[in-house]
Amino acid sequence: MMKKMMPADAQILYAGAAGAVGGLLGFAGVYLNWFEYSYQVTGGTITQYVNGTQDWTGQVAFIAGLAAFAFGAAYVLLSDPQIRKLTGALMGIGAIFLLAMSLFALTRADEAVGQPFLAGVAAGVPTQVEMGTSLGLWTSIVGGVAAVYGAYLAIRSRSGSS
Repeated sequence: MMKKMMPADAQILYAGAAGAVGGLLGFAGVYLNWFEYSYQVTGGTITQYVNGTQDWTGQVAFIAGLAAFAFGAAYVLLSDPQIRKLTGALMGIGAIFLLAMSLFALTRADEAVGQPFLAGVAAGVPTQVEMGTSLGLWTSIVGGVAAVYGAYLAIRSRSGSS
């Protein structure tokens, strides 16, 4: 059985594309809902959402996702090996920060929401509030994983071409 070799250009395309798409998912996820809280009112449950920019982890993840996206795109578009080496490293730094901040945010729902606004509840009435994470945070985590994988591919393609 013959093993088909992938050209170096295809590896570069996959590395940069994974970093760029991961960064795009990561910073887009920040603007989706990262956190949610819900509480009971007469007639049902109200659920409120908080996007990632309301917490410092989301703000850092947004910048890191933007960096992973930009440097992943630059990795694909620029052909100079030294510039690719630099953009691959910067893509990796952005990817790691994106993933780390997104994972850290999993533990910060209570702090991120803080004292929630409870629409439909009279002042002074004790209310049980449940806080948790939402779909945007998971989108950012998936984006962080994809961007880190792109950085891994970039490092692997450099070590294989040396």
